[in-house]
Amino acid sequence: MLAAIFLVGLAGCETVYKAATEERPLSVLVDDEVITTKIKKGFFDSVTPALALSVFCHQGLVVLAGVADPQIGDKAVAVARGIEGVKRVETYFLPAQPAPFQDLQISAKIKARIIGDGALRISQVDMAVVAGHVVLTGVVDRPEKIGQIIRHARAVEGVVAVKSFLQLKAR
Repeated sequence: MLAAIFLVGLAGCETVYKAATEERPLSVLVDDEVITTKIKKGFFDSVTPALALSVFCHQGLVVLAGVADPQIGDKAVAVARGIEGVKRVETYFLPAQPAPFQDLQISAKIKARIIGDGALRISQVDMAVVAGHVVLTGVVDRPEKIGQIIRHARAVEGVVAVKSFLQLKAR
C-alpha cells in the first residue's frame, strides 16, 4: 500500500515538473495528453498489435513510432487521424527490433547527454529508439536547440539514424 502511494506521488511530481518546464502552455499540454490517451485507447479497442507503438503528441502533431507491418501501421494511422484535435500524423515504422536492450541503452545515453547540456531540458524531448533508429519529438523555444538535440543523438554509439519531429514553440 505504501509503495503504491509513493508511486502515485512520484508520478504526480513528474507531472508537476513536466508542466513547469514545458514550452507548451498547460492547456496545450493537457490537450496533447488527452489525444495520446485517446489514441492508445483506440489501439486497445481496435488495433491491439499497435499497442506496442510509441505514441507522441506535441501541439497536435502525432508521431507513431516502432515496429509495425504496413497493415498495422495503416490501421494505427487511421485511429490517430480519427481523434479530435489531431492536426497531423507522422510515422516512423520499422519491420523488427532485433536488440531492444541495446535500444534502451542508446536511449539512456542520449537522455544523459541532453541532461548534461545546461541549455536543454529532458522534459522537452520524447524519443523512441528502434533498431538504433532514434525518433525525436518535443517542443523547444529556439531553433538552435533542435540542432543541439539532434547532435547529441547522433553522437551516441549505436545510433543508425536520427529522425526529428521536434517543433518550435507555437507563438
